[in-house]
Amino acid sequence: MGFIGYRRQRESTGGEIVRVYLECRQEGALPEAGECTCGYIVDVLFPEDRAPCRLRGVDSILALKKFYKLVFSLEERARERGHDWRLVTDSPERLLEHLRYTRNARDFTGAPEPRLAPRAAGADAPGCLRTARAF
Repeated sequence: MGFIGYRRQRESTGGEIVRVYLECRQEGALPEAGECTCGYIVDVLFPEDRAPCRLRGVDSILALKKFYKLVFSLEERARERGHDWRLVTDSPERLLEHLRYTRNARDFTGAPEPRLAPRAAGADAPGCLRTARAF
């Protein structure tokens, strides 16, 4: 079964990053025995000056859709716990807090970086783009 992963990192400019791994898979039977792969990596960048967060790594419509689905789920979980859903991505601490509420999430802090799984060529391109490129 797939899961999401995350880790917190410092950015070279002084801000912080919460790296989110989407569509992760465990290659071995035990979590510590196998290697993890993931379908997408999205960095949520939190500037030092507390400006709104930015995204890095959303390079296709499918990646955007999957990340949006995760954020929507985190917002729903915030509502269930009586938190303001608009503040889920307000800070690295809040994002991590809501990721920890997720049953199928793993913290990769201190663990090896999951490998990005290879994708089939054009797998993320809508049909109209694949057709247009063929001509």
